[in-house]
Amino acid sequence: MGGAFFVAKSCEDLGGSRANSTTDGSSRPSFRIAALTVPLVSAANPIISPFSELLIMDLDTLRRIARLREEVNKTMKKLLVFTSVALLLSGCSLTSTYTIAGAGNVEATISFAVPKSTLRGVSTVEQWSQILQSNNFPTPSLAPSPGSSASPSCEYGEDVELGQWNYICSAVGDISLLNESSSSDSPASLRYTRDGKTLHIVQPASDTSGGSDNPFSLSGVSLFYAETTLTFPGQVTEVTGGAVQVDDHTVSFEVDQNQQTEMTATIELDELTSTATSLDLATKASALAAGSADVELTASVIGSSDGQVTFFDGDVSLGSVDVNEQGVAKYIAGIQADGTHQYRAEFQPRDWWNVDTSQDQTALTFKTFKMTNYPSISGSKKVGASLGLANLNPRPAASRISYQWLRNGKAISGKTSKDYKVAAADYNKNISVRITLVKPGYLANTFETSAIRINKR
Repeated sequence: MGGAFFVAKSCEDLGGSRANSTTDGSSRPSFRIAALTVPLVSAANPIISPFSELLIMDLDTLRRIARLREEVNKTMKKLLVFTSVALLLSGCSLTSTYTIAGAGNVEATISFAVPKSTLRGVSTVEQWSQILQSNNFPTPSLAPSPGSSASPSCEYGEDVELGQWNYICSAVGDISLLNESSSSDSPASLRYTRDGKTLHIVQPASDTSGGSDNPFSLSGVSLFYAETTLTFPGQVTEVTGGAVQVDDHTVSFEVDQNQQTEMTATIELDELTSTATSLDLATKASALAAGSADVELTASVIGSSDGQVTFFDGDVSLGSVDVNEQGVAKYIAGIQADGTHQYRAEFQPRDWWNVDTSQDQTALTFKTFKMTNYPSISGSKKVGASLGLANLNPRPAASRISYQWLRNGKAISGKTSKDYKVAAADYNKNISVRITLVKPGYLANTFETSAIRINKR
């Protein structure tokens, strides 16, 4: 199993003497953080106490918290921003802190600490290093990949005064270091939205209390605790739901899996200068034979092409699509019911610090034909026979119906009436018909019947 981890506010904030801290100067092409996992105590392996069962978490759960990437040049832009976790019952701690400068540059530190009393048979930094290596923790002193915007640095050691083993990584990069926490579905994921010079941060309420994320099913007991601290070049004007205003510029979110309330913070960024964007939303409905429609939503963004557009029907999110190089994002809203829909599109730039969001909305009303039974071809499957249509009973009745007979899916020239006489050229071919229903106030509906095989001369 792989292992993950942790952040402290800085190496110094761990407190006490950090004697015997070690870096080995080596480098690796990947940076991966996974939950610390060590074998349970046994006669063959008397390493840890029985309580260290609580250190073990499902790797997928930790990945939801971390969302890390294998490549350093990709990872460190998105990595050191995952929300921190600490396993309360084991005494482990996981904390993360971020300092954001005026231009959106970010300094991040992530630290993981394990009380020495939790691990048996580990008494030296070298033994602690072996535990880390056996759990696939990144090698200390990672060198950033060429072109990477982040500068990762890792070290492990011990805190003699606090009696714990430590592992710390830090990095600097742009605002994308925070993007991972905004997209993560971990219990400690933060969501960032900026409206002009006002930044809103939301820590959603946890929905995992007593659920599958609690492997021991201990009602009312949290197996993890998360703390994320952020410092901004602006004024914290409001906190709600338990978020803590540390000072004028700093806010902290402390949550666990039993958190029942949403936490929020609002920061005014008076000195921020950003690039404006605009968005135009277009819609196009295409009727389906089943009495509904597919709606193509096209968002055209001016000012930036680096980001995503999220589409909505009312307050319901339909999905998100990356903006292409031409500044366009398209989404097909499938099987939309008759009636009026309030479609909306929101552009979220990846560099949400320096580039503004934008949105547009439009109402679309449509009605479609409905059919109890799907039309089919009637008649004998032989050359010279006359073919017609059965069960063509749309509701309401169409004001105009057009037909095009097809041979192996291709239009037969001049054959556009309701009936069709099978020709010699149709022998051993598939015959079908394309039908179009038209009525004012309704979406035109074009569909094809199932084909029949002409197998007799």
